Amino acid sequence: MANGNFIGGFALWVDETQRLHHTCSYLGVETYRQASAEPIPTGDVRVRMLFESDRPVLGSGGLVTLWSNDRQIGEGVMANTVPLAFSSYAGMDISRDNGLVVDRDYEDRAPYAFTGTVNEVIFDLKPVHPDAEKALHEHASVQAVGRGAAG
Repeated sequence: MANGNFIGGFALWVDETQRLHHTCSYLGVETYRQASAEPIPTGDVRVRMLFESDRPVLGSGGLVTLWSNDRQIGEGVMANTVPLAFSSYAGMDISRDNGLVVDRDYEDRAPYAFTGTVNEVIFDLKPVHPDAEKALHEHASVQAVGRGAAG
């Protein structure tokens, strides 16, 4: 699945050697990549990417882990995240990456369609502690005032 593109987006994809990859393009400035250390098995497999933020502020980095069924198969650090949203013109794709791709490693094979079957895609967002949510809103309001004062 892919959302956005190489100017800002993320993708969870499987390469030709059956390794699971996560790519996140941070505004086209940085690209963070994690790959599984081993191929995912064939057959009915549940893959998962878990991002655990370092701290509850917009744009914070954290640890990415990759999973096959219930076993961790890869990990890596993502130093930053996009603080608000990715491109509004490059939407989400399931089983392919249409348009401008997220990861240029498969750009020459775009739309890099997955040939297996995707039964479901789930985004599971953990609830945020009320103090962390308050900190996020305070951070956003301070940034908005700063942008307004800068013209």
